[in-house]
Amino acid sequence: MNILTIKTQAELNSLPDRFDEYTRIIIDAKSVINVTRSWGNSSVVAWGNSSVVAWGNSSVEAWGNSSVEARSRVSVQVFSDTSPVILFGFAVAIIAKRLKHKITKKSKYAHIQAVDDIDWLENNGVEKKRFITLYKRVSGDYKTQEGESWETTWGLGTVLEHPNWSPEDQECGPGKFHACPRPYFCDEFRSLKNDRYIAIRIYIKDLYAWPSPRYPRKIAFRKGKVLFECDRLGKEIPPKARGKI
Repeated sequence: MNILTIKTQAELNSLPDRFDEYTRIIIDAKSVINVTRSWGNSSVVAWGNSSVVAWGNSSVEAWGNSSVEARSRVSVQVFSDTSPVILFGFAVAIIAKRLKHKITKKSKYAHIQAVDDIDWLENNGVEKKRFITLYKRVSGDYKTQEGESWETTWGLGTVLEHPNWSPEDQECGPGKFHACPRPYFCDEFRSLKNDRYIAIRIYIKDLYAWPSPRYPRKIAFRKGKVLFECDRLGKEIPPKARGKI
């Protein structure tokens, strides 16, 4: 995943229509930034004390003390109770009921959707069973975190157990394995040439979901068995059809 920090309107306007690698566009500016469109294979995040005015059919995440003015058909996901949001037109703000929001509606058509916190499995459409199947995106030779001290090889048929299980320390980095509910969600975290997708069988009690995740499509797990290589929709790829790297 690529992270791109935007400080000025000119920087935002110069972005390409679509990114080859999944990109989180972080707006951390001292002046007001106008978001008038969406960019393919990316998400827009308002950060810090930035001010964002969103138009069209764009979508924005509000974090920290950032302020968002949403117009037209914009959707805003609010992750902070200190982030003021103003809704115009048909704009929609989505926020957890546990947060004391600062959302103001300036149109009778605007909508605030307050949602209950539900567990990670239900939120991501994964059926609760004793064992579940989740997915990872790995390198052409079935590795992740290449070059790091926690580099891991995900050989087909192997069982891996994390030697230093400490998922609550941080959402990213060492201390756990990571997986996604669908293979294509893993594109957010890596998109290198010749990458593959794999399916992993995991005991439900070996999962750890963060209470307020920055990346809601990712979950930690302690131990799992690599079942097979699959396509980005989760369909198993027969051995004869697998690409040679």
